[in-house]
Amino acid sequence: MAPYYIRKYQESDHTQVLALFTNGMEEHIPATFKYLLKLPRTLLLLFGMPLSLLLVYGSWMLAIACVFTLLLFLWFIARFPWKQYVAMCSNTDLADITKSYLSSHDSCFWVAECEGQVVGMVGAVPVKDPPLGKKQLQLFRMSVALEHRGKGIAKAMVRTVLQFARDQGFSEVVLETGALQPGAQALYQGMGFQKTGQYYMTIFWRIVDIYSIQFRYDLPSAHEGGL
Repeated sequence: MAPYYIRKYQESDHTQVLALFTNGMEEHIPATFKYLLKLPRTLLLLFGMPLSLLLVYGSWMLAIACVFTLLLFLWFIARFPWKQYVAMCSNTDLADITKSYLSSHDSCFWVAECEGQVVGMVGAVPVKDPPLGKKQLQLFRMSVALEHRGKGIAKAMVRTVLQFARDQGFSEVVLETGALQPGAQALYQGMGFQKTGQYYMTIFWRIVDIYSIQFRYDLPSAHEGGL
């Protein structure tokens, strides 16, 4: 297994980081599509509309064409929010990672490098309005290239964020992940993160009942020892 190491982001990483993030987000499209197919209202539409056309017009070709059209429409629906999210991130914090994450001592952005290639990424920024008495750091933009998963890279990057948070005096690390990302949920829970809530990011996600899950990791105080 080729070795990897985690380091701070450099400007020369930008193209690879954007590609890694885009590919990671687009991996969720098939899972979203499969989820949409299983919704009762979707099944009703997929079976009801073609059947209605068959009964009214007596045409199997029309019914089959209707099914394919509906499936194509569902694929577009599954694809659209992820493409939109990538575009938003690419035009905000990921447009200038140095400015967004490395211009302050209490935020940072790291990449995992393997054989000269960026194969993992993660960022961290302070929460602007944390609960009273808390100093929270938010873990952002976590992604590992598909072909490099299972090597401990994700765990190593999370540990890097946790250590950074402790070094900077944060009391908690928080993050969000999706309901359709069981692997990510298992990773965070296995590392000691606690689920604290869930919410819908947009009206679209509420309509299809796909929610985001919030997690928190409580950091020990200095006198309680290291991570």
